[in-house]
Parts: sequence; structure tokens; C-alpha cells
Amino acid sequence: MKKNLMSVLILFLLLVNLIFTGLLTFSIMPAAKNANALIEEVAQAIHLELNAGKTTGQGNVSMASVKTYNVNGGETMTINLKKGEDGDDHYAVVGFYVNLNSENEDFANVGDGAGDLSTSDSVIKNSIISAISAHTKEEMNDSEVQDAVCNDILEQLQALYDSDCIVGVGFSSILLQ
Repeated sequence: MKKNLMSVLILFLLLVNLIFTGLLTFSIMPAAKNANALIEEVAQAIHLELNAGKTTGQGNVSMASVKTYNVNGGETMTINLKKGEDGDDHYAVVGFYVNLNSENEDFANVGDGAGDLSTSDSVIKNSIISAISAHTKEEMNDSEVQDAVCNDILEQLQALYDSDCIVGVGFSSILLQ
């Protein structure tokens, strides 16, 4: 009889534990979801990257392992800029490069595997054109805006290749008219 009573007691405690676990789950989960939503809103408001650990950055890669690809075969591109306050058409003549980390595990999957992205040159040029053409001549004269444009292009290319093998992009030349 004692064994049956002990089994019933264990079963009762198991059911109570199950009820409390369910109660905790349903009472804590909505609060946790609300907290996560609030954190995302605050991060977006102050422009934080929620997945900032994914990007390697050129500063963390040795120069010996960096392979540079010159977009458009090293030739410059002429890009229409957004009309400024003067209402005139302005152009940017830019040369652009992409730096790849040759020691990254995704390096073989990006381009031809040897640092040549010529097969996707038009896609890279499209990213460059869309990022630069969104700015006026006055904005592009500011080095901070140029850095922001480069960061925007870098993020687009990393998202395109779904890899942090691309560690840097930049202007090899820039002329605004």
C-alpha cells in the first residue's frame, strides 16, 4: 500500500510541476517577446547592427591575406548623381575596388575562387551605382558620406554573397563634376 501511495504522490507532484512549468512558460514568453521587440526598436533607432559579429572588417585581416579586385577591370565608371539644390545634373567618375580575405573559408565560393569577381561584375557595379546615385554632389564631397557609401556597398555585397569573405570596399579614384 505504501508503494501505491508513494506512486500517487509522485504522480501528483509531477502534475503540479507540469502545471507550474506551463504557467511559467505562458507568462514569461510574452514578456520576453515584448522585451526583444523593444531592444530591436532601440537598436534600429540608434543604428546598431544586430548581427555585427558577422562582419570581419579589413582591420582584423592581415594584408598578406587580402586580395584586391578592381571593379570594371580597373576602369572608371561615370554615375549620375541626385540633383542638388542648384538643380543641375552632376556626375561622379569613380574607380572602385573590393578587398577579399583569401584565408576565409568562403573565399573559394566567391567569384572564381582566386579573388576574381568578374563573373558578377555587373551586380557589383549595380550596387555601386545605386549607392552613389542616391547622393548629391555636395553630399559626396563629404568624406563621411563617402565612408557611409562604402559601408553600404560592403553590407550589400556581404549580403549578396552571404559571406564575410568580402572585408572592404573603397574608391580607387573619385572625381565629382
